[in-house]
Amino acid sequence: MKIVIIGTINKDLIFPYRGSSIESFGGIFYSLSALNSFADDSTTIYPVSFIGNDVYSDLLSLLKELSRVDPAALILIDQPNHKVVLKYHSPEERSETALFNFPPLKWQHIKNMSHADFYIINLITGWDLSLEAFQKLSKLHYSNIYLDVHFLVMGIDAHGKRFPLRPANIFSWLKGARFIQMNQREFFIINQDRLNVPEFFEKYFQSDQYLIITQGSQGANLVFRENSTIISKHFPAVPLSDIVDVTGCGDVFGVGFVWSYLQYEDVHRAVEFANRAAAAKCLLPGTNEMDKLVNKLNALGSIQ
Repeated sequence: MKIVIIGTINKDLIFPYRGSSIESFGGIFYSLSALNSFADDSTTIYPVSFIGNDVYSDLLSLLKELSRVDPAALILIDQPNHKVVLKYHSPEERSETALFNFPPLKWQHIKNMSHADFYIINLITGWDLSLEAFQKLSKLHYSNIYLDVHFLVMGIDAHGKRFPLRPANIFSWLKGARFIQMNQREFFIINQDRLNVPEFFEKYFQSDQYLIITQGSQGANLVFRENSTIISKHFPAVPLSDIVDVTGCGDVFGVGFVWSYLQYEDVHRAVEFANRAAAAKCLLPGTNEMDKLVNKLNALGSIQ
């Protein structure tokens, strides 16, 4: 199986709500390292991202430890790598500043990866991929695309600080993938009509789509149409007594959902697994100890 992950690999500097600062690769590196842990040996994972010349060799050395990741589609760019400074003001609320921004990936950068079995598009910056390239990919693989809205709904000021901003083309993105992930905050930014969840789905989503709204420590909602009825089903989070770092939990949730869905074709089971995967990530700092993810996951118990 060939899975492509499109987005941005950051260099992160994290200031947790409690504890010492953490420096690590971030962005879709969370997705890569988590999916590498979940996948079997018949799976190859291809990340597509620009990589700055200051970290390129270090990143390639690190990726050698991820046996199922093939770096062939990474693109060396002559600039410093995209960097994000994350400051937590509570265990789950943070502010972000982005530095050394990359240009968007265009069709020419992803077309050699246009024959994969599944695509995970994680808009780490919001401009990771051009809408034109996304729409071309959607025409080929709509049913096998998982889109994490992420920072598509965040603007950026002259100093690199991110702030909420719904782009005019947001609904062109939302109709281009069968599976859509957004968190509660992103839902509120998009939902300017203040519709309830079923009304929002009815207005903006197609009948075969699935909308997943993650809610941090509260779990996640899965929204879908069954016959003529729109259903919003809540999945509670795994309770944790000691949270180390929530950075990347949404990214791990996304690949957890995709991997489970590809194994069982059961969206409910996939959300349950994704919740457990995200909880396991909460117990690890940055991406520096992602090799322990499966052990943390197993310690949380199995899906009933």
